[in-house]
Amino acid sequence: MTSFFAFAPRLRRGNNNGRGEPPACRARNAGVAWLLVALAGLAGLAGCSPASHAPNVLLITVDTLRADRLGAYGFTLAKTPNVDRLADEGTLFTDAIAAAPITMPSHASIMTGLLPPAHGVRDNGAFALSDDAVTLAERLKAAGYETRAFVSALVLNRRYNLIQGFDSYDDDLWAEDDPKLFLIRSRHADRTMDRVLEWFGKWREQPQRKPFFAWVHLFDVHQPYHPPSWARATAPTLYDASIAYVDAELGRLFQTLRETSLLDDTIVVFTADHGESLGEHGEKTHAIFVYDATVRVPLIIRYPGHFRAGLRYDGPVRHVDIVPTLLAALRLPGAEQTQGVDLLPMTLGKAPRQELPQYSESLLSELGFGMAPLYAVRENGYKWIRAPKPELYDLKRDPLELNNLYPQAKEISAKLDAELQKLLDDSRSRAIASRDNPMNKETLETLQSLGYLQGPQERKDMGGIDPKDGILLYNRVEEARHFAQDEKWAEAETALRAILADHPRHTSARNILALSLMRQGRMAEAKAQYMQTLNEDPNKARIYVMLSTIAIIENKLDEADTYLHEALRESPQFVEAASSLGMVELLRGNETAARAWYDKALAIDPTFPHAYRRIGDLYYERAEYADALKYYRLALNRLPRDFRSMVQAGNSARFLGDEATARHYFEQATLLRDDTWIATYNLACLSAVRGDKDKAIALLREAVQRGMSMRGIAARDKDLDSLRKLPEFVALAGERSAGTTPRRHKR
Repeated sequence: MTSFFAFAPRLRRGNNNGRGEPPACRARNAGVAWLLVALAGLAGLAGCSPASHAPNVLLITVDTLRADRLGAYGFTLAKTPNVDRLADEGTLFTDAIAAAPITMPSHASIMTGLLPPAHGVRDNGAFALSDDAVTLAERLKAAGYETRAFVSALVLNRRYNLIQGFDSYDDDLWAEDDPKLFLIRSRHADRTMDRVLEWFGKWREQPQRKPFFAWVHLFDVHQPYHPPSWARATAPTLYDASIAYVDAELGRLFQTLRETSLLDDTIVVFTADHGESLGEHGEKTHAIFVYDATVRVPLIIRYPGHFRAGLRYDGPVRHVDIVPTLLAALRLPGAEQTQGVDLLPMTLGKAPRQELPQYSESLLSELGFGMAPLYAVRENGYKWIRAPKPELYDLKRDPLELNNLYPQAKEISAKLDAELQKLLDDSRSRAIASRDNPMNKETLETLQSLGYLQGPQERKDMGGIDPKDGILLYNRVEEARHFAQDEKWAEAETALRAILADHPRHTSARNILALSLMRQGRMAEAKAQYMQTLNEDPNKARIYVMLSTIAIIENKLDEADTYLHEALRESPQFVEAASSLGMVELLRGNETAARAWYDKALAIDPTFPHAYRRIGDLYYERAEYADALKYYRLALNRLPRDFRSMVQAGNSARFLGDEATARHYFEQATLLRDDTWIATYNLACLSAVRGDKDKAIALLREAVQRGMSMRGIAARDKDLDSLRKLPEFVALAGERSAGTTPRRHKR
């Protein structure tokens, strides 16, 4: 008898999925420690202790959301009723600007009220917020708040230290599907929202609960856009459909707050970390340029009695203004330690509108690719961009930033550049050194190998050119990545060879080419490309792992062993290399040595679930189902929401003849994931073999509704032979997959 699991064990392809450890207890300097003690005391004096009337605080950040794609901001095709209602009931800021068009620096500014040159986080991955920074969570925790964070992407993992001040920081993404090639590990909005609402229910049950500060980060508006089918049917683009999906999930949260009569007792702040270029200025996504497409963001604050309902405030505001505004609303100190201002007096008409200078920067172009950095300031209707080829725009007449006024308007340019320098100087006077680079050697090399960062020689070769010139090469590499992502290996190969013809030292392009050749089964050619990379830089642990993968595929275990030991010599904490050595030893039949390597992998990173899962997979492939079940259970002990281990545990139990245990795991898997048919199908197989034909047909019908094709595995599976002559089965076999049917607003 057979059953099916879509994520069948397969050879790893070099993705480094190790997670960072929670930071150890931090020794703060005396000044910061004194500040936190003072905050706690002053909170009580101000009447904001948790004992009585302190409002809750809900901060929502939607990744990659342009302001001009929301209905509340005038986009008539938007399907965003929940955010639009929030705006109707609160204050909408029409001119809000992010400090950076990239996730981690922007969130660090949101949480600290400091600009990137002050808080020290200048890019994703390679920077972590210093312990010396004081976050909004720390300030509110000191004032008696329960503090919770729910983040949906690996770029906000706790290793980057936004965790400070939070009682819990839900960044556990290991239970999610492995990301598609070149993509970031993330969690869909419905599953993040499930966790938020689960926590909220427990918070409400507390007899003497503290007020809460909850930060909810949603990632689905980030490219590539894969919204559910119901959203695609009503939105003009996949980007807008992704926004509609996120809006629907936020509606679940807002409705829960309404139904529990807590919405009016909660300060709700809604914003985005940055926008999306959508092809403007030649940039397909974000992170390189600082035009308004990527730095103008929505900002809505709802709190009756403080923020006027229906107000559209058109003065310039910044992300760094969020912290001081919230502190003022809560009557807490600390605003003077930020670079922002309290927006309340201006929105209430108690103070004149300020022409606040709006700073943005992008250092990814420099740090990742060797191009020049970009610094920008917006003031009095103009934007100035400091670059090798400077830019000046009149935003009132030219909102799309198409007509560069430099160098004609030299006086305005000089004035704005001086204002920009003042902001940089002020930031330097407040500067906090970022923590040691949290990006371990293998993670850094992974990003380089995927084309997201370049090696030192490549960056040097770029010579600090203006990103407006460098974007062409950047887009060529990105296009090649997209071909590979879609498994269009021949097209990827053609594009990458063209890049290498023009830029023979472009290591990132060479590594993607090697991967493309490998996926086409051309192992010798792939190996030659990786060896050329090593000839230019022999200290790349990631490349040794890729070479070991080729060797394992070719059953050259001694060669794989050599490469993996070389990888560990270069990077002793490379958890994937240690785990792969365990696989090599198991393939050799040496289980004792294999277990020792897996133990070493878990010693390097105790949260790494793949070690146990891989042992389970290997036992499963060898039909040693008792040992397979043992290790899948060990994986589930560490990662209770690991769908793949759960389904494979069910399959192992089934082959052991333990139907009750198999059914338990399959049923748990269907509850865990209602966006896939795999567990439902396995339950159908169990019912068919047991002779419960009606139940089996019902489950098959549900599997089809979840996206299964009856013309695939079901057409050949002997488990279903008893059903094939039934009219209901014949009818199902003739249907096309209906696609995933959302439950509530599920994917």
